[in-house]
Amino acid sequence: MEFEQKKMAIEQGLTPFLNGEPLGYALRLWELKYAGDPVFALVRFVNELYESAGLTAPRTKVLQNLIRALNKLPDPISRAQGQTAHSSGVEEGHDDAIHICFLLVDALIDRLPHDEGAGVRRYMLDHLKQLRQPEPVLNVIRARLSQRHAIAIPIPTAILTQVINLAYVALCEYEGPTKADRTLHEAVLIVEKATPGSKFPVRRLL
Repeated sequence: MEFEQKKMAIEQGLTPFLNGEPLGYALRLWELKYAGDPVFALVRFVNELYESAGLTAPRTKVLQNLIRALNKLPDPISRAQGQTAHSSGVEEGHDDAIHICFLLVDALIDRLPHDEGAGVRRYMLDHLKQLRQPEPVLNVIRARLSQRHAIAIPIPTAILTQVINLAYVALCEYEGPTKADRTLHEAVLIVEKATPGSKFPVRRLL
């Protein structure tokens, strides 16, 4: 994801909540301290904005808006559609990537109380359209989330990252950003411990 695209997405995500100098300050803060961090570092970014930029909207709402804005950026893999799967950005180890992605989703959800876990899974199913993928791709992801069916088609790593982002937004909805951040960290450690020989590190999805 190009730096300028990410910066524009951050600006778009913050515009409903900040304007003028506070917005300019927030963008400079992101560029200085958070531009190179994964999406999930946005929790720390948002927390800092509450301390220094006068944010008053609910933290979960601000965080969700930022993640949605980042997820809507043009995907270079999607722009390359029509080429072969390998040349369009689907890596050779895509089976490992898919396996790791949904191990992480399961680790996130299965550790929650039953009602919360069911709510997170339902939120993801209800918002799959945000991935902006062809219906066959959405269908196999839907089947994996709802019935744990195996996925037999290639899915680019960029889309798998969006699946994790969607799971994180759902966690924020049910648990709040701070607890969601901790739950994600613990789930990543679980997956790393369960897949020590994997060719695809789980942190590549973050």
